[in-house]
Amino acid sequence: MNRREMMGWLASAAALGVGAAVGAPAVAGSLELFGRDNRFAKGADVSTLLELEAHGAKFYEHGVPLDCLLILKSHGVDSIRIKVWNDPGNPNFYPADQSPAAGYNNAEHVRALARRAAALGMRVLIDFHYSDWWADPGKQYPPHDWAGKDLVQTCTALSEYTSNVLEMLKRDGVHPEWVQVGNEITGGMLWPLGKYDQWDNLAQLLKAGHDAVKSVDERIKVMLHLDSGGNNATSRWWFDSATQRGVTFDVIGLSYYPQWQGSLSDLQNNANDLATRYDKDVMVVETAYPWTTSDGDSEPNAMTNTGSSTFPPTPAGQAQFLGAVTDIVAAIPGGHGKGVFWWEPEWIPTPNVGWKVGAGDQWDNNTLFDFHGNALPSLDAFRRR
Repeated sequence: MNRREMMGWLASAAALGVGAAVGAPAVAGSLELFGRDNRFAKGADVSTLLELEAHGAKFYEHGVPLDCLLILKSHGVDSIRIKVWNDPGNPNFYPADQSPAAGYNNAEHVRALARRAAALGMRVLIDFHYSDWWADPGKQYPPHDWAGKDLVQTCTALSEYTSNVLEMLKRDGVHPEWVQVGNEITGGMLWPLGKYDQWDNLAQLLKAGHDAVKSVDERIKVMLHLDSGGNNATSRWWFDSATQRGVTFDVIGLSYYPQWQGSLSDLQNNANDLATRYDKDVMVVETAYPWTTSDGDSEPNAMTNTGSSTFPPTPAGQAQFLGAVTDIVAAIPGGHGKGVFWWEPEWIPTPNVGWKVGAGDQWDNNTLFDFHGNALPSLDAFRRR
């Protein structure tokens, strides 16, 4: 896409309300045009984008400052993943150094970012953490407002919250194609009530989330997301436990980072087996790879040992890695491979935007932009398919 074409995209985006204020009504009919389809999703999780922009982050294509989403789209990204936290940074419940007081990634911020993505014709994946802060394999703590509730009460709260957020998006004309009920929930969610050793409880929570999503729009694909991209034994145990208890879903979501989730062969074997065993679509909804071994700020990089000598930690190596993961998913038997999402490609070093207030960014060597926000050539790997 040349500069003139990009400027045309910018004009179109402005006409559709990209970057519109939170709470502004959608342009009549404009976002309704972008529906569901069966294309292979070429995606990016840009959940930190609004916070980055608010703290001064800029993004560039060949020296031209542009909307980050527009740059991603121009390189072939067609789907955006956005996480939802319930009440992040509420000073009445959390110390100031644990989460930002601005409440980024709450429902209203998700609403604003989803509108921007939909206005560009990008498909949307909503990722409910059901927490006020990071929910991942090491922590799955309930929102403060749900603490102490019993199973029935928690199912009701989960159902109401899920449907309320999706109804809000629907009123804006944003129709997510996929919705995650929980984030990296190999160990369960909403601990201790829905921990992995409380499977009957966990199944009820998952059913409540599924039914809430479908009550808003039957066409939304419900995803269950594990971090065990290369671990077939764990993945089988988890999905066997779920299906034996009548949990229904449409898509299996996997995280795959070679430093933590094994080799590409491990990913391939697991994804192929899960698709066949459960007759479900499979997507890698989190992956990334370093473009450098350097560090753009004072916070140490999280990914330092990629577990691979095949792909150098360079933009070219990033592109090769993304191509390899994409090829694995696209080749899943029965046409069940449905997409790959790069996690936080935009999280460049930006003052006051880190894992917690005052900390730096552990992810700046895994982005698809350099430390100054210039698009890396690895972005072109999205154009391969």
